[in-house]
Amino acid sequence: MLKAVIFDMDGVLVDSMSYHAEAVQHIFDEIGVEMDQQDIFEREGERTVDIVAFLLDKGTGNASNYDISDIVERYISEFNRIVELKVFDGMQECLNVLKEKFDLAVVSGSDKPIVNDIISSQYPGIFKGIVTADDVERGKPEPDPYLKAVEMLGISSHEGIVIENAPMGVEAAKKAGLCCVAIPTYLDPEKFQQADMVIKDHTHLVEFLRKLDPSYNCLQLPKS
Repeated sequence: MLKAVIFDMDGVLVDSMSYHAEAVQHIFDEIGVEMDQQDIFEREGERTVDIVAFLLDKGTGNASNYDISDIVERYISEFNRIVELKVFDGMQECLNVLKEKFDLAVVSGSDKPIVNDIISSQYPGIFKGIVTADDVERGKPEPDPYLKAVEMLGISSHEGIVIENAPMGVEAAKKAGLCCVAIPTYLDPEKFQQADMVIKDHTHLVEFLRKLDPSYNCLQLPKS
């Protein structure tokens, strides 16, 4: 029996990735390091500290020359300054209905202050568990964040389904033994080969979630 639905946040619950990329860009401009915002979209789901380290290594060849924790703190402040949150149409209403049938959780690669602010303001009282980048030593694409969510919810992996929009998030969910539905919010659908199912947009995602039933079998999911 399906008992829980676990959601990534950025790109699934809120349309926010462009602000993450812009905030990081602003800080990298300040420290004089070149970066490509596409890397942030490609590596979405990773912990911010890991993304920053990757970008520093790529831009300078040596991330150890920089105070990564300070850069992350500055990024969080900049994100909060510039973000204009947009919830995807129908998701709030859909999740209010869905929580009557399933336990719901969020697993995000974003930092705890950002996740808590967004969830408390846009989805209050919806989620039984929240896992952020600060709650695990190894972030996506490792399975640790989703395994922690499974533990928090008190379920077995086969009793949960994940909604993801990042290839690294899909990889993490599958490593944790969970069924995973992908929605290609910012990337091409071809990048989600590991997903059990690919849903083309949020309109269809809302339809899928509204029909989701505890008897749903992941093995019956069409690939696309």
